[in-house]
Amino acid sequence: MKILFAWTGVTSYMADCWRCLQSAAGVELKVAVENVCSGRAFDAERVFSGLDCTIVGGGAQGVGENVALERLLGGWTPDVVFAVGWHSAMVRKLVRRSDWRNVPKVCCFDMPWRWSLRCLAARWALCPFLRNYVAAYVPGRICARYAKWLGFSVVRTGLFGIDMGKFRKAQAASERSGFLYVGRMSVEKRVDLIEAAHRRYRELGGAWALDCYGQGGKFAQPSEMPRIYAEHACLLLASAFDPWPLVVLEAKAAGCEVIMSDRCGNRYELPDARVVRFGDFEAMAREMLRVEHECKDERAKCKVSDDALERYDCRAWAERTLAFARELTGEGRLK
Repeated sequence: MKILFAWTGVTSYMADCWRCLQSAAGVELKVAVENVCSGRAFDAERVFSGLDCTIVGGGAQGVGENVALERLLGGWTPDVVFAVGWHSAMVRKLVRRSDWRNVPKVCCFDMPWRWSLRCLAARWALCPFLRNYVAAYVPGRICARYAKWLGFSVVRTGLFGIDMGKFRKAQAASERSGFLYVGRMSVEKRVDLIEAAHRRYRELGGAWALDCYGQGGKFAQPSEMPRIYAEHACLLLASAFDPWPLVVLEAKAAGCEVIMSDRCGNRYELPDARVVRFGDFEAMAREMLRVEHECKDERAKCKVSDDALERYDCRAWAERTLAFARELTGEGRLK
Protein backbone atom coordinates (compact mmCIF):
# COMPACT_ATOMS: atom_id res chain seq x y z
CA MET A 1 0.00 0.00 0.00
CA LYS A 2 1.58 3.29 -1.16
CA ILE A 3 0.32 6.22 0.90
CA LEU A 4 1.13 9.91 0.51
CA PHE A 5 0.40 12.53 3.16
CA ALA A 6 0.45 16.16 1.99
CA TRP A 7 0.54 18.29 5.14
CA THR A 8 1.13 21.85 6.28
CA GLY A 9 3.36 22.82 9.20
CA VAL A 10 5.95 20.97 11.27
CA THR A 11 3.87 18.90 13.69
CA SER A 12 5.48 16.38 16.02
CA TYR A 13 2.22 14.57 16.78
CA MET A 14 1.68 13.75 13.10
CA ALA A 15 5.30 12.64 12.78
CA ASP A 16 4.73 10.11 15.59
CA CYS A 17 1.57 8.88 13.85
CA TRP A 18 3.33 8.62 10.49
CA ARG A 19 6.17 6.58 11.99
CA CYS A 20 3.61 4.09 13.33
CA LEU A 21 1.89 3.90 9.95
CA GLN A 22 5.22 3.50 8.18
CA SER A 23 6.08 0.50 10.38
CA ALA A 24 2.92 -1.39 9.35
CA ALA A 25 3.52 -4.41 7.11
CA GLY A 26 3.17 -3.65 3.41
CA VAL A 27 3.04 0.15 3.80
CA GLU A 28 5.22 2.48 1.75
CA LEU A 29 4.71 5.98 3.13
CA LYS A 30 5.87 9.34 1.80
CA VAL A 31 5.18 12.73 3.39
CA ALA A 32 5.28 16.20 1.80
CA VAL A 33 5.11 19.11 4.25
CA GLU A 34 4.61 22.74 3.35
CA ASN A 35 6.47 24.77 5.94
CA VAL A 36 4.05 27.46 7.08
CA CYS A 37 5.59 28.16 10.50
CA SER A 38 6.23 31.71 11.61
CA GLY A 39 8.42 32.91 14.45
CA ARG A 40 10.54 30.38 16.31
CA ALA A 41 10.24 27.00 14.61
CA PHE A 42 10.42 23.42 15.75
CA ASP A 43 13.51 21.42 14.80
CA ALA A 44 12.06 19.87 11.63
CA GLU A 45 14.98 17.52 11.04
CA ARG A 46 14.54 16.00 14.50
CA VAL A 47 10.74 15.97 14.34
CA PHE A 48 10.66 14.11 11.00
CA SER A 49 13.59 11.78 11.62
CA GLY A 50 13.11 8.31 10.18
CA LEU A 51 10.44 9.40 7.70
CA ASP A 52 10.61 9.61 3.91
CA CYS A 53 9.67 13.28 4.05
CA THR A 54 10.38 16.53 2.23
CA ILE A 55 9.75 20.08 3.42
CA VAL A 56 8.63 22.60 0.84
CA GLY A 57 9.44 26.28 1.33
CA GLY A 58 10.31 27.94 4.61
CA GLY A 59 13.80 29.21 3.80
CA ALA A 60 16.69 27.22 5.24
CA GLN A 61 14.51 24.30 6.34
CA GLY A 62 12.85 23.82 2.97
CA VAL A 63 13.56 24.00 -0.76
CA GLY A 64 11.59 25.00 -3.83
CA GLU A 65 8.34 23.14 -4.35
CA ASN A 66 9.12 21.53 -7.70
CA VAL A 67 12.59 20.39 -6.65
CA ALA A 68 11.40 19.04 -3.30
CA LEU A 69 8.46 17.11 -4.74
CA GLU A 70 10.55 15.66 -7.55
CA ARG A 71 13.11 14.40 -5.03
CA LEU A 72 10.35 12.82 -2.93
CA LEU A 73 8.09 11.43 -5.61
CA GLY A 74 10.00 11.02 -8.88
CA GLY A 75 7.90 8.56 -10.86
CA TRP A 76 6.25 7.15 -7.72
CA THR A 77 2.44 6.95 -7.73
CA PRO A 78 0.50 6.56 -4.47
CA ASP A 79 -2.46 4.25 -3.97
CA VAL A 80 -4.11 6.82 -1.65
CA VAL A 81 -3.45 10.50 -0.93
CA PHE A 82 -4.34 12.12 2.42
CA ALA A 83 -4.13 15.90 1.94
CA VAL A 84 -4.81 18.85 4.23
CA GLY A 85 -7.80 20.90 3.19
CA TRP A 86 -7.96 23.38 0.37
CA HIS A 87 -5.71 26.37 1.18
CA SER A 88 -2.18 25.06 0.58
CA ALA A 89 -0.77 25.67 -2.92
CA MET A 90 1.26 22.48 -2.66
CA VAL A 91 -1.79 20.45 -1.65
CA ARG A 92 -3.88 21.90 -4.47
CA LYS A 93 -1.16 21.04 -6.97
CA LEU A 94 -0.85 17.43 -5.80
CA VAL A 95 -4.60 16.85 -5.53
CA ARG A 96 -5.15 18.19 -9.06
CA ARG A 97 -2.43 16.15 -10.78
CA SER A 98 -3.92 14.82 -14.00
CA ASP A 99 -1.88 11.61 -13.85
CA TRP A 100 -3.32 10.89 -10.38
CA ARG A 101 -6.93 11.41 -11.44
CA ASN A 102 -7.88 7.86 -10.48
CA VAL A 103 -5.99 7.88 -7.17
CA PRO A 104 -8.48 8.21 -4.25
CA LYS A 105 -7.83 11.35 -2.24
CA VAL A 106 -8.94 12.13 1.31
CA CYS A 107 -9.51 15.68 2.52
CA CYS A 108 -8.10 16.14 6.05
CA PHE A 109 -9.26 19.16 8.04
CA ASP A 110 -10.27 20.33 11.51
CA MET A 111 -12.63 23.16 10.59
CA PRO A 112 -15.84 22.80 12.64
CA TRP A 113 -19.40 23.54 11.68
CA ARG A 114 -20.53 27.06 12.60
CA TRP A 115 -23.54 29.17 11.71
CA SER A 116 -21.55 31.73 9.73
CA LEU A 117 -21.70 33.14 6.22
CA ARG A 118 -18.23 31.75 5.50
CA CYS A 119 -19.19 28.19 6.47
CA LEU A 120 -22.47 28.36 4.61
CA ALA A 121 -20.90 29.75 1.43
CA ALA A 122 -18.03 27.26 1.45
CA ARG A 123 -20.32 24.51 0.19
CA TRP A 124 -20.53 26.27 -3.17
CA ALA A 125 -17.25 28.21 -3.24
CA LEU A 126 -15.14 25.10 -2.60
CA CYS A 127 -17.24 22.63 -4.55
CA PRO A 128 -15.11 22.58 -7.76
CA PHE A 129 -11.95 21.75 -5.83
CA LEU A 130 -13.53 19.37 -3.31
CA ARG A 131 -14.72 17.18 -6.18
CA ASN A 132 -11.12 15.95 -6.35
CA TYR A 133 -11.65 14.20 -3.00
CA VAL A 134 -13.62 11.01 -2.37
CA ALA A 135 -13.78 11.23 1.43
CA ALA A 136 -13.06 13.41 4.47
CA TYR A 137 -10.96 12.64 7.55
CA VAL A 138 -11.65 14.92 10.53
CA PRO A 139 -10.89 14.97 14.29
CA GLY A 140 -14.35 14.75 15.78
CA ARG A 141 -18.07 15.33 15.85
CA ILE A 142 -18.45 19.02 14.99
CA CYS A 143 -15.91 18.76 12.16
CA ALA A 144 -17.79 15.73 10.79
CA ARG A 145 -20.94 17.85 10.66
CA TYR A 146 -19.12 20.43 8.54
CA ALA A 147 -17.74 17.71 6.25
CA LYS A 148 -21.31 16.53 5.64
CA TRP A 149 -22.37 20.09 4.88
CA LEU A 150 -19.54 20.40 2.33
CA GLY A 151 -20.99 17.41 0.53
CA PHE A 152 -18.82 14.50 1.67
CA SER A 153 -20.77 11.26 1.89
CA VAL A 154 -17.82 9.32 3.32
CA VAL A 155 -16.51 10.86 6.56
CA ARG A 156 -14.22 9.33 9.17
CA THR A 157 -13.34 10.80 12.58
CA GLY A 158 -10.08 10.36 14.50
CA LEU A 159 -7.72 12.40 12.32
CA PHE A 160 -5.38 13.23 15.22
CA GLY A 161 -3.30 11.03 17.47
CA ILE A 162 -0.29 11.25 19.78
CA ASP A 163 2.35 8.93 21.17
CA MET A 164 0.60 8.18 24.46
CA GLY A 165 3.69 6.47 25.84
CA LYS A 166 5.64 9.75 25.82
CA PHE A 167 3.03 11.55 27.88
CA ARG A 168 1.93 8.72 30.16
CA LYS A 169 5.40 8.69 31.68
CA ALA A 170 4.49 12.06 33.17
CA GLN A 171 1.55 10.55 35.07
CA ALA A 172 3.94 9.25 37.69
CA ALA A 173 4.91 12.78 38.74
CA SER A 174 4.19 13.01 42.47
CA GLU A 175 4.61 16.74 43.02
CA ARG A 176 2.30 18.73 40.78
CA SER A 177 1.21 22.31 41.19
CA GLY A 178 0.43 25.29 39.04
CA PHE A 179 -1.50 26.09 35.90
CA LEU A 180 -0.31 25.92 32.32
CA TYR A 181 -1.21 27.39 28.96
CA VAL A 182 0.26 25.85 25.80
CA GLY A 183 -0.42 27.29 22.36
CA ARG A 184 -0.15 30.29 20.10
CA MET A 185 -0.50 33.76 21.59
CA SER A 186 -3.10 34.66 18.97
CA VAL A 187 -6.26 36.68 19.55
CA GLU A 188 -8.66 33.73 19.34
CA LYS A 189 -6.80 31.86 22.10
CA ARG A 190 -7.83 34.62 24.57
CA VAL A 191 -4.84 34.32 26.85
CA ASP A 192 -6.07 37.60 28.37
CA LEU A 193 -9.04 35.71 29.82
CA ILE A 194 -6.72 33.09 31.31
CA GLU A 195 -4.69 35.85 32.96
CA ALA A 196 -7.87 37.50 34.24
CA ALA A 197 -9.08 34.17 35.64
CA HIS A 198 -5.74 33.61 37.34
CA ARG A 199 -5.86 37.05 38.98
CA ARG A 200 -9.38 36.34 40.24
CA TYR A 201 -8.32 32.88 41.44
CA ARG A 202 -5.55 34.50 43.52
CA GLU A 203 -8.07 36.95 44.96
CA LEU A 204 -10.18 33.96 46.01
CA GLY A 205 -7.23 32.53 47.94
CA GLY A 206 -5.52 30.37 45.29
CA ALA A 207 -1.77 29.92 45.60
CA TRP A 208 -0.62 28.36 42.32
CA ALA A 209 1.33 30.16 39.61
CA LEU A 210 0.54 30.31 35.87
CA ASP A 211 3.04 29.47 33.11
CA CYS A 212 2.43 30.18 29.41
CA TYR A 213 4.24 28.37 26.59
CA GLY A 214 3.92 29.28 22.93
CA GLN A 215 4.83 31.74 20.20
CA GLY A 216 5.42 35.04 21.96
CA GLY A 217 5.88 33.44 25.39
CA LYS A 218 8.13 30.71 26.73
CA PHE A 219 9.06 28.34 23.91
CA ALA A 220 9.62 24.59 24.12
CA GLN A 221 10.45 21.88 21.60
CA PRO A 222 7.97 18.97 21.41
CA SER A 223 10.41 16.66 23.22
CA GLU A 224 10.23 18.94 26.29
CA MET A 225 6.45 18.88 26.66
CA PRO A 226 6.05 15.68 28.75
CA ARG A 227 8.37 17.17 31.39
CA ILE A 228 6.46 20.47 31.32
CA TYR A 229 3.10 18.73 31.77
CA ALA A 230 4.58 16.66 34.62
CA GLU A 231 5.50 19.87 36.45
CA HIS A 232 1.94 21.25 36.33
CA ALA A 233 -1.44 20.17 37.65
CA CYS A 234 -3.84 21.77 35.17
CA LEU A 235 -3.99 23.05 31.60
CA LEU A 236 -6.11 26.15 30.88
CA LEU A 237 -7.77 27.06 27.57
CA ALA A 238 -10.11 30.04 27.27
CA SER A 239 -10.34 30.01 23.47
CA ALA A 240 -12.95 31.90 21.47
CA PHE A 241 -12.36 29.50 18.59
CA ASP A 242 -10.44 26.22 18.87
CA PRO A 243 -11.57 23.42 16.51
CA TRP A 244 -9.80 20.49 18.22
CA PRO A 245 -6.97 21.60 20.55
CA LEU A 246 -4.53 18.70 20.65
CA VAL A 247 -2.90 20.04 23.83
CA VAL A 248 -5.99 18.86 25.74
CA LEU A 249 -5.25 15.30 24.65
CA GLU A 250 -1.57 15.62 25.58
CA ALA A 251 -2.35 17.12 28.99
CA LYS A 252 -4.91 14.45 29.86
CA ALA A 253 -2.51 11.70 28.78
CA ALA A 254 0.15 13.25 31.03
CA GLY A 255 -2.19 13.18 34.03
CA CYS A 256 -3.14 16.86 34.10
CA GLU A 257 -6.55 18.27 34.77
CA VAL A 258 -7.95 20.49 32.00
CA ILE A 259 -10.24 23.50 32.21
CA MET A 260 -11.38 24.71 28.80
CA SER A 261 -13.99 26.97 27.26
CA ASP A 262 -17.07 25.58 25.57
CA ARG A 263 -15.65 26.82 22.25
CA CYS A 264 -13.10 23.97 22.21
CA GLY A 265 -14.32 21.33 19.77
CA ASN A 266 -12.95 18.25 21.50
CA ARG A 267 -15.16 18.74 24.55
CA TYR A 268 -17.33 16.07 22.93
CA GLU A 269 -14.54 13.51 22.48
CA LEU A 270 -12.68 14.18 25.76
CA PRO A 271 -15.49 14.39 28.34
CA ASP A 272 -13.21 14.28 31.39
CA ALA A 273 -12.19 17.91 30.83
CA ARG A 274 -13.85 20.63 32.90
CA VAL A 275 -15.79 22.97 30.59
CA VAL A 276 -16.74 26.58 31.37
CA ARG A 277 -18.73 29.07 29.33
CA PHE A 278 -16.58 31.15 27.00
CA GLY A 279 -15.69 34.53 28.49
CA ASP A 280 -16.70 33.61 32.05
CA PHE A 281 -13.34 34.09 33.76
CA GLU A 282 -15.09 34.08 37.16
CA ALA A 283 -16.29 30.50 36.53
CA MET A 284 -12.82 29.52 35.35
CA ALA A 285 -11.26 31.03 38.48
CA ARG A 286 -13.57 29.07 40.76
CA GLU A 287 -12.88 25.87 38.83
CA MET A 288 -9.15 26.56 39.19
CA LEU A 289 -9.60 26.86 42.95
CA ARG A 290 -11.52 23.58 42.97
CA VAL A 291 -8.70 21.84 41.07
CA GLU A 292 -6.13 23.10 43.55
CA HIS A 293 -8.12 21.81 46.52
CA GLU A 294 -8.82 18.44 44.88
CA CYS A 295 -5.23 17.86 43.81
CA LYS A 296 -4.03 18.56 47.35
CA ASP A 297 -6.46 15.96 48.66
CA GLU A 298 -4.82 12.51 48.63
CA ARG A 299 -8.27 10.93 48.24
CA ALA A 300 -9.06 12.93 45.12
CA LYS A 301 -5.87 13.05 43.08
CA CYS A 302 -6.15 14.32 39.51
CA LYS A 303 -7.23 11.38 37.37
CA VAL A 304 -7.13 10.52 33.68
CA SER A 305 -9.43 8.16 31.80
CA ASP A 306 -7.29 5.80 29.74
CA ASP A 307 -10.40 4.42 28.03
CA ALA A 308 -11.31 7.81 26.57
CA LEU A 309 -7.76 8.38 25.34
CA GLU A 310 -6.87 4.99 23.88
CA ARG A 311 -8.48 5.77 20.53
CA TYR A 312 -6.00 8.62 20.10
CA ASP A 313 -2.79 6.68 20.57
CA CYS A 314 -0.67 6.80 17.41
CA ARG A 315 -0.77 3.00 17.10
CA ALA A 316 -4.58 3.06 17.06
CA TRP A 317 -4.39 5.97 14.60
CA ALA A 318 -2.17 3.96 12.24
CA GLU A 319 -4.57 1.00 12.31
CA ARG A 320 -7.57 3.26 11.71
CA THR A 321 -5.89 5.16 8.87
CA LEU A 322 -4.61 2.04 7.13
CA ALA A 323 -8.06 0.43 7.35
CA PHE A 324 -9.54 3.58 5.79
CA ALA A 325 -6.97 3.50 2.97
CA ARG A 326 -7.74 -0.15 2.28
CA GLU A 327 -11.44 0.60 2.04
CA LEU A 328 -10.80 3.35 -0.47
CA THR A 329 -8.64 1.14 -2.67
CA GLY A 330 -11.05 -1.76 -2.62
CA GLU A 331 -9.12 -3.97 -0.18
CA GLY A 332 -11.89 -3.48 2.36
CA ARG A 333 -15.56 -2.58 2.11
CA LEU A 334 -16.41 1.11 2.34
CA LYS A 335 -19.37 1.81 4.64
